[in-house]
Amino acid sequence: MKYAVSTEEMKRCDRNTISHFGVQGLVLMERAALCVCDEIDTYRDELNEDRNLKVLILAGCGNNGGDGIAVARLLKQRGYNINVSLVGDYTKCTDQLIAELKIAENYGISADTFSNIRDNKSISEWDIIVDALFGIGCNRPVSGMYAEAVSYINSCKKERKKSVLVLSVDMPSGVNSDDGKVFNIAVCADVTVTFNYMKLGQIMYPGCEYCGRVLIRDAGIYEDGFMQKLPRVFYYDENPKDLLPLRKANGNKGTFGRILVIAGSDDIYGACAFCSRAAFGSGAGMVRVFTSDNNRTVLQSQIPEAMIDTYECGNEPYVIEALRNNLKKALEWSTEIIIGPGLGTGKKSKAILEMVLEEYDRNIVMDADALNMVAEDDGLMSLLSGYSRDEKGIIITPHLAEFARLYGLDVKTCKENIMDYVGKLASKLNCTVICKDARTIVATSHSSKMYINVTGNDGMATAGSGDVLAGIVGALWQSGLDIFEAACVGTYIHGLSGDMAAEKKGKASMIASDIIEYLPQIIDNK
Repeated sequence: MKYAVSTEEMKRCDRNTISHFGVQGLVLMERAALCVCDEIDTYRDELNEDRNLKVLILAGCGNNGGDGIAVARLLKQRGYNINVSLVGDYTKCTDQLIAELKIAENYGISADTFSNIRDNKSISEWDIIVDALFGIGCNRPVSGMYAEAVSYINSCKKERKKSVLVLSVDMPSGVNSDDGKVFNIAVCADVTVTFNYMKLGQIMYPGCEYCGRVLIRDAGIYEDGFMQKLPRVFYYDENPKDLLPLRKANGNKGTFGRILVIAGSDDIYGACAFCSRAAFGSGAGMVRVFTSDNNRTVLQSQIPEAMIDTYECGNEPYVIEALRNNLKKALEWSTEIIIGPGLGTGKKSKAILEMVLEEYDRNIVMDADALNMVAEDDGLMSLLSGYSRDEKGIIITPHLAEFARLYGLDVKTCKENIMDYVGKLASKLNCTVICKDARTIVATSHSSKMYINVTGNDGMATAGSGDVLAGIVGALWQSGLDIFEAACVGTYIHGLSGDMAAEKKGKASMIASDIIEYLPQIIDNK
């Protein structure tokens, strides 16, 4: 587990490191600059050129600019040809930046004006451009000379392409480090060297696309600096096996869960198959499918390992009564339910969901049509929000549109505020929420912690992918993980398997079955 920090959290940690622990700000600045210089040296070594590379450093008037001035001084000592431009109002420079400028002057380095650089230097002159304009401090549209400087950097990159390296210090200028929003203009970096912790804006879209490769380097700011008030958002990048409980060597099929998959409808069978196969592939001991009789034959062929319970087609009262009787037996058999994929929203589907929420006494994973029915029915919403108590809980897995319906706002508003709204919906419904999007967010009602998923790719935007996630999460919940761990680890593994599928099959060509195919290699680390 690693933290993804907000601007406030990072600044607080930085202040505590200086004021409480006594580490001088200029020492931290020096360490940050050394990290940047080391990456530039690595780039020079990869070029395998003997000439002195020409570097343009654009520094703002804050401490990020101070990092840039320190970089200039250190690079000069390493043999680079340095040009420095201080962008902005010198009278508004921070104390640390002024100190770095004085040190640089002692070494014979002076800062030129940006207008002089722009008007008298050719774009083709630079081998490396260092963006040290804002760092994590950009929280409004970029204007004036700053906007011209950002535009200049991007113009150089557009014209020179791979023959120039654009490196941003801590954060590409113009990207909000809290949410990844891009203001009117932002630097398109090849590399972003950030310090000690990933920033939220380096993970969220569209900001992550402006960062290039993000390199997290040690500038001397550690967890102690949070003073026990740790960041609330985290992500995984470790081996998934390290996140999973050990399987019991003396276990049997019942040990690893009896999962009831309530999915599919009179004319939809694929969702049942994807969800059930993913549950088996993620370690479930037994899977039983409750679905329309129309699906029996195809499911017996596709998932012979699963048991099949069915109900008749139609919405007549006798059909629904028989359905309830069959469902009651299936509920008694199971240790967990996954409900919703391809279920439909008609009378039978509503009767099934209502019975589950009223009578079941174990854990539930709710997806797709189950969530759509809840969003449209206050009674079902009340049953859901009152369900989690004692030893039972609910994980819901809405995509962004389903999330918006549950939250009661439009998709655009929810997307813009997703980091706040996921936690609020979890609290409102007293459950754990997996909000599926390009960056999936997980929050739970019993903790302020939030998980942000960094695995997965656009190839997973394919029919059935969400059904696979529900199956994975359901199986992992039965493995011994708690509700929040199952949601987070399941999302992480789902994305890793999707990444492997994309690598083997291609993003445009991959389908949901491909994600299931590579689950064993991810979970068992083969």
